[in-house]
Amino acid sequence: MPKRSGAGLLAVAAAVLAMVVAPNAPAAHADAAGGGGDYVQLNNDAEVLDTRDGTGAAAGQRGAESTTVFPVLGVGGVPTTGVGSVLVRASVLDPTADTWLVLTPDGEQRSDTTAVTAQAGESLSAFVAVQVGANGKVAAYQAAGKAHLVVEVHGYFKSSQGTSGGGYVPVAHTRTVDTRSGLGTATGTVPAGGSRTVTLTGGLVPAGSPAAYVNLATLGATEPGWLSYAPVGGTARPVMNYAKGTTQQAAVVQLPADGKVTFTNRGPAAVHFMLNLEGHFTASATTGSGYREVNRRLLNTRTVGAGLPVAPNSTVDVQVGGTHGLPTRGIAAALLSITTTSEESGYVKAWPVGQAEPGLTVMDHGVGRRTNSVSVKPGTDGKVRIRNGSSGTSHVIVDLQGWFAEPLPVVPVVPDTATTAFQAAPVAGARVGTLEYAYTDNAGRVVHGHQGDVDNFGAIQWTVVSGNEAFTGRPAITQLSDGRVQITAQHRDGDIRAITQTAAGAVTWGAWKDLGGSMAAAPSAARQADGTPVQFAVDADGRLWVYQQKGAVPYWRNLGDQDLVGGLTAVAVQGGLRVFGLDGSGAVRTVLFYDDGSLSPWTNLGGAGASGVPAVVVRPGYQLQVFVRGAAGTVVTKLQDAAGTWPADWTELGGVAAAGAPSAVLDPALGRVAVVVRGTDREIHRVWETAVGANTWGEWGLMIDGISDPSATDPTTLPFANANGQSWLVSFLSPNGTPRFVQRYV
Repeated sequence: MPKRSGAGLLAVAAAVLAMVVAPNAPAAHADAAGGGGDYVQLNNDAEVLDTRDGTGAAAGQRGAESTTVFPVLGVGGVPTTGVGSVLVRASVLDPTADTWLVLTPDGEQRSDTTAVTAQAGESLSAFVAVQVGANGKVAAYQAAGKAHLVVEVHGYFKSSQGTSGGGYVPVAHTRTVDTRSGLGTATGTVPAGGSRTVTLTGGLVPAGSPAAYVNLATLGATEPGWLSYAPVGGTARPVMNYAKGTTQQAAVVQLPADGKVTFTNRGPAAVHFMLNLEGHFTASATTGSGYREVNRRLLNTRTVGAGLPVAPNSTVDVQVGGTHGLPTRGIAAALLSITTTSEESGYVKAWPVGQAEPGLTVMDHGVGRRTNSVSVKPGTDGKVRIRNGSSGTSHVIVDLQGWFAEPLPVVPVVPDTATTAFQAAPVAGARVGTLEYAYTDNAGRVVHGHQGDVDNFGAIQWTVVSGNEAFTGRPAITQLSDGRVQITAQHRDGDIRAITQTAAGAVTWGAWKDLGGSMAAAPSAARQADGTPVQFAVDADGRLWVYQQKGAVPYWRNLGDQDLVGGLTAVAVQGGLRVFGLDGSGAVRTVLFYDDGSLSPWTNLGGAGASGVPAVVVRPGYQLQVFVRGAAGTVVTKLQDAAGTWPADWTELGGVAAAGAPSAVLDPALGRVAVVVRGTDREIHRVWETAVGANTWGEWGLMIDGISDPSATDPTTLPFANANGQSWLVSFLSPNGTPRFVQRYV
């Protein structure tokens, strides 16, 4: 190929991509939650494990650090298929030592989430949701001493869409029954063997609801015991065990047509009884929110940092949204298990950050460890606030059982998006690193390109890595500290997902990991000074979010509302990462994300009417230069001075009507900045500085003089090293989706 104007054309044959078989797109879901998770209430409790009589497993107390596996699917009315998670009442009976119980899908690594705790001699229970293993079984881990275990299934969440079951509707925590005041029932304690019939529908719970999510409490118990409940006209079943004093426990209660439920005190002494309503399930698979399993730990004050407990009568905020694949919006409610280990008796409250503190507690407790479940909607920035309402310090553990998903709009495919590229670090014995590429095609497939020979653009290995999932927008590609390549892209559900090589240089990839996020545009990726990969993205409200892939629980963090739109550019500078984006008026805004996670003040560079994604060049001395498509449709630029100050006015690089966003590169051999852009004629045009550091510009021309090579996408520039030294390239996709490359020859 002849060399002209210092550039040479290199094209990848269309047949290379033609060898990749396109997968079928996934079918759309029609249920209320957009992906299954509707709840089906059983008409009785299906006892799937009872070590007292050998139900589900061998009889006998379970010892310390023991694991008991028992079948769930196909037992007592639980279907054999179509079940994602089961809602169970798990009980630890008369342990010989303080202990706790963990429930995990059989066949998976045991989680560290707590289902129920009990002190020596206590018999306590808790309602929790647990996913069923692929073999239809669940594993129960008993931590300390010896104890009997009982697990009953009260309902289940469907694993896929359908016409049966219903979604979940949370409500503000509201007390509806209290025998101390006569609220919702007669005043006075419930005697041993006595019952109270209460009506749970007609207010916050509409008639026809099949079940309610409640927080039950017994107060003033002089002896331990247990409660049962029965929908009027239905079968009685156990609902909670209680200890002396006050015991609180979440439960799901089946509701008959008239909403009346009878609670019976099965203990040997009278108790007061209280019921707080937290939500209800609907009778329709097209209403309410579907359940998503998680089963991960969010907070443990015993191990995070210095292990500081929560001070007396103090609060701690827990990040829920944006963790473990959760979105940052669209969470109807989260199911949390809260465990407290306290020096004094007290209480625990939990409520959405940004809302007023409620008067109701979610758990009253004595000295020692206690656990309860709670349904609560995350508040501002996806956080839940928890109060330690005791006179002593308290360690707090918060586990996320799962969450209820509100329907979110499907993100449309953004056509003709640009590629991303970088040069990997050289492996041992190699002089230069490989070139790595990624792009999303118009079918929503994420395609990875691996170029082992940096001088042979015709031998790039292209692989579709998205499987049956559909993505949109320009993906981000980077390298982890262990040498593996990672691609981050926006899924059509709005979440940001990442896929990583199984090993450095491997041709195989791991599974996609859902980073959550609910963003309005594809992410931009960069690496901090310590090698931590960082993603930046903008949500539908114009807020900037960051996801740092480090820490016990990585999560999306809100960096503030700047009315941002579209994609971002992040570059490494002294002390952190500098992020550039456009606001709703088309002005360029920038902020420095420091290595310690703090944020500089925002700077508005102006340029109203600009569009696309800004391009940024880091000149020697960390002077930044930004290029953007201006309001007149031409490329404009601003260059910092040596002190880091931005000029007031933009400089126009006139001569070409730009159809999209420019890309810019500091020529590693010549030291001059080059700018490329797709013109309205669909050709790639380029311009160079007239001299090193001049910030004055020559004439625009085609990337290769006299040669037409139309582009469907904005161009991407990449400086790289090869066997002959240093060079740079331009990549883009042709109108038929073929990757094209233009290399700068020195």
